[in-house]
Amino acid sequence: MRRHRYLQWGFATLLTGLAPVIYSRAARAPEVVPLRLVEQELVEADETERLYSIRFADPEGRRVDAYLREPIAAVDAAGTGAGRKVPAVVLVAGRFTGREAAKVIPGPLESVMLAVEYPQAIPVRVGVWEWIRSLPAIRRSARRMPGILRGAAYHLAERPEVDAARIGLVGVSFGVPFAAAAGNDRVFGAVALHYGGSNLASLFRANLPVENGWVRWVVGGFAGWWFREMDPGRHVAKISPTPLLLINATADDMIPHEAALRLASHALQPYRHVWLPYGHLSSTEVEVIREVADSTFRYFGFRRD
Repeated sequence: MRRHRYLQWGFATLLTGLAPVIYSRAARAPEVVPLRLVEQELVEADETERLYSIRFADPEGRRVDAYLREPIAAVDAAGTGAGRKVPAVVLVAGRFTGREAAKVIPGPLESVMLAVEYPQAIPVRVGVWEWIRSLPAIRRSARRMPGILRGAAYHLAERPEVDAARIGLVGVSFGVPFAAAAGNDRVFGAVALHYGGSNLASLFRANLPVENGWVRWVVGGFAGWWFREMDPGRHVAKISPTPLLLINATADDMIPHEAALRLASHALQPYRHVWLPYGHLSSTEVEVIREVADSTFRYFGFRRD
């Protein structure tokens, strides 16, 4: 037992000692990542909507995948010029859904939706020790994500079916830090941050798959420091004067209540903070997703009802 504690202490000391050296050498990504459309392939279609698989390339040739979902009104506007231009939303969702989040929102939609996939360097499922070894690559990709979201918005603004004056940004759960960092771009007419919080150390400690509480506390604190520039609390005030919607859940076991309140405390007007009587959002909870989506689109002014 004593030997185990010494190993824990040694590991924590090693991380703390090496972190400043690694951090000082990490390269910073550009603020905006221009995206070039490489491929757009129709995946699904019915009488109300179209779903496309999208592949972009950044200036270095790195691949960015997304799903584009658009209503027939937008298809008509793009194809024949007869339809009206419609609003659009850039969506960055939970790490277990990625671009698949575009499929789970109940329709019919009245807006074009572009759901962006995470880079491969940001793992979906990985062991904690492998995750620690991958931290430099993960952070490089994390730094690029806000620029990718902004690049996706600029792409939407150039599409003939999109009303460039009505482009919203939605970050959900794991996507909240990236959306918060990207949301100060005035290409976005409104921003929504759902199921997120501030103080990344507390969020890591609440979610790291580590049974030992002491190790979880140390690793979570280090991870919060390592990714501190991505803490939503550092960015959310810069979103103002763009309208901001925050949605959290009272029974959320992944986002501590205090972290959600801390994020809201950093926001500047105009913003609205809504609490729902549920747990953390799941891709299988269709009615909750409908409620969140309807609330968001109404707040954005993207819905006619």
